[in-house]
Order: sequence, then structure tokens, then C-alpha cells
Amino acid sequence: MSDSSTPDTDDRRREDRHRTRLRGGILRSRDGLRLADCLIRDRSAKGAKLVLAEMRPLPLDLELEDEADHRRYRVRIIRRDGPEIGVVVEGEAIAPSA
Repeated sequence: MSDSSTPDTDDRRREDRHRTRLRGGILRSRDGLRLADCLIRDRSAKGAKLVLAEMRPLPLDLELEDEADHRRYRVRIIRRDGPEIGVVVEGEAIAPSA
């Protein structure tokens, strides 16, 4: 059920996000070093909500690897609330590494 009476004025997304079936993800440094495991909660072409498997410090600029298709995306952290982080996608998918 959805409430269409008032839009969420705190929501600054430019595109709708769609819930995913909790896909596994890996956060990597820009040079490919594995930094953390996560779940991909919501996703759009321009961003995602991630849930970290464990709390740890992370750089703002990362790569997100989707474990389902092994594609990597250059992302930037724009929001963090405990284990949940919001990222914006900064470019096209990077081809899976061989």
C-alpha cells in the first residue's frame, strides 16, 4: 500500500530506487583491494543503499562489486548511518575482471 498524499521532502534522489532481493556486494578500493562485504538493499542506475556486514572505516571513493553479475561500479559514499551507507554511482559498470 502506498501513501500518495504528501511526497517525502527529505528524499533527494533524482530517480526511483527499487528494492532488490538482498544481493551480496563487495566494497573495494579503487585499486581493487577488498575492503568490506555488504548487502545491496535498494538500487537505481545512479545510486544504492548498502548494509555493511561489519562496521569499519571506509574511504569515500570506492568500487562496488555486485556478486550476482561480478560487475564493478565506481561509487562515492554520500550518506552513512551506522551500518547503512548511501552511494552514488559515478560512471558506467566496469567489466568483470578475469
